[in-house]
Amino acid sequence: MYDLNYVKPKSTNDAVSEYQKSSEGQYLAGGMTLIPTLKSRLSSSDLLIDLSETSISGVTISGKTLNIKAMTTHSEVANSSDVKKSIPSICDLAGQIGDHMVRNRGTIGGSVANNDPSACYPSAILGLNATIKTNIREINADDFFVGLFETSLDEGELITEFSIPIP
Repeated sequence: MYDLNYVKPKSTNDAVSEYQKSSEGQYLAGGMTLIPTLKSRLSSSDLLIDLSETSISGVTISGKTLNIKAMTTHSEVANSSDVKKSIPSICDLAGQIGDHMVRNRGTIGGSVANNDPSACYPSAILGLNATIKTNIREINADDFFVGLFETSLDEGELITEFSIPIP
C-alpha cells in the first residue's frame, strides 16, 4: 500500500496552497483519467487535492464569448441552454462522452488538463480557438497543447475556466 493523503479545499487559492505543501500533489477534478492512472501506477501522488468545492463550475455567456468553468461536468455542458444556443456542437460532444456515470462525474477541466489523446474536449478547445484561463495566466489553445498527455501548464498551475469565441 502506498501513502496517499486527500484534502478538499474550499477555494482555488487554498487548492494551490495545498499543492505547494506536497512533493507530488495532484489536482482531482472528476477523476476519470487520474484515478485509473494512479491505480495502474502510470502516475503517482502523495496528495490528492479535490477541487469539487472550489466554486469553479458553471457556464455563462459574455458578449460573443462562451465561458465554461473548469469543474463543469460533461453532463452540465451537454444540458446547458447557454451552450446549446451558442455552440450546440459542444453539447453534442459532451453528451456522447463515456457513459452516464462518466458524464456526471468527469469535468471539462480534468479532460483538458490531462490532454489524453482519446479525450473529446482537447480537439474541440483547439478547433474553436479557446483561451484556457488558469490561476496565473491565460493561454491560447494553440500554445496550451504540447504533445500527448502534455500541456504548457506549469507545476501547480490550475485551470479555472475556458473562454470560447462564439462562431
